[in-house]
Amino acid sequence: MHLQILAFSAVRQSFAEGDVIIKKGLKGGAAYLILSGRADLVSNDEARIGSAGPGAMLGEISMIGDIPYSLTARASEPLQAARIDRSLFMRVAQEYPDFGAAVFGALARRLDVSMGDLDTARQAFEKAKSFRSLL
Repeated sequence: MHLQILAFSAVRQSFAEGDVIIKKGLKGGAAYLILSGRADLVSNDEARIGSAGPGAMLGEISMIGDIPYSLTARASEPLQAARIDRSLFMRVAQEYPDFGAAVFGALARRLDVSMGDLDTARQAFEKAKSFRSLL
């Protein structure tokens, strides 16, 4: 039922190739569920760091946390998405606590994996030789 409410209430948006869907640094008031098409995920220097296609959610952490987006997503081809506003999401999460718990649990698992990746990178840096040794 909760997914039906989100699907019914979400606003459908169309993006042309090159259109920005979410922009790094802007407040994340909405998440976008890609329905069709593809998006490039880009970093600060516009380097492509990945892509997203149908079924992918863009900006959900920023939307839930009411924080700025952490990357930019740009349509790499015509794209259709469902825009899920924060207020709608939070209302559905409150009315359907099991749904809210499942979403927050999934985000917590993603955060745990990211923290593990960061720890691995930190350990590699600690073991690496100093740049001074290269001189």
